[in-house]
Amino acid sequence: MFEQQVIISSLGEEEMELQMFTIVGASKKATLLTRADAAQLRALQETDLRFICVGYDSVGSWLAIDLGNGELFFCNDEYRPSDVIRTPIETVMNWAPTTERLLLLTQRLKRGELSEQELPRKRYTPTFEEMIKWVLYVKEGLVTREDVSDWAGRVLQQSDDDLIVGMTTDSLVWLNGIDLPDGDSGYLHDESDLDEWVLQLERKIDEL
Repeated sequence: MFEQQVIISSLGEEEMELQMFTIVGASKKATLLTRADAAQLRALQETDLRFICVGYDSVGSWLAIDLGNGELFFCNDEYRPSDVIRTPIETVMNWAPTTERLLLLTQRLKRGELSEQELPRKRYTPTFEEMIKWVLYVKEGLVTREDVSDWAGRVLQQSDDDLIVGMTTDSLVWLNGIDLPDGDSGYLHDESDLDEWVLQLERKIDEL
């Protein structure tokens, strides 16, 4: 369930154009409403309150969000959908995804259900527990080492926190190097190294 106030507060003070993709891969351009316009539109809405309008396209269709599942779609005034959007709500609203959500989006990317440009760009600084999850995702075959390296690199470059320092930085640098080659078509860090990383991260948790 998505809170309407969270969605409205995520909109800007000015309209913003963005590109997204439908479930069949067609490109769609839309303009996001301002925070004030979205709030006013919501206040006037009398029916289908499970949907909220956040934008519009060049032919007059609304861009709406299903508050139940976060699905985006273009629709008419009666909320009858014309195009369902595959681009994640986090990308459209510029939110940082949770660890579990980012895992799902990474898997969708691998299956060809999303393009690289559709992944959310915003990241937050992960906890040590979340870093452990990413190492375990590799060991369980849910993601590749390259996926984890890319994730850690993006966190180091961009985070909701103003500054990433100390033990957090060191740990993210480890994960950023998880895919380093060993020169023989393998990886520099083997499974035992990953197990040791998990232990070290658990020790960092105990030190907090």
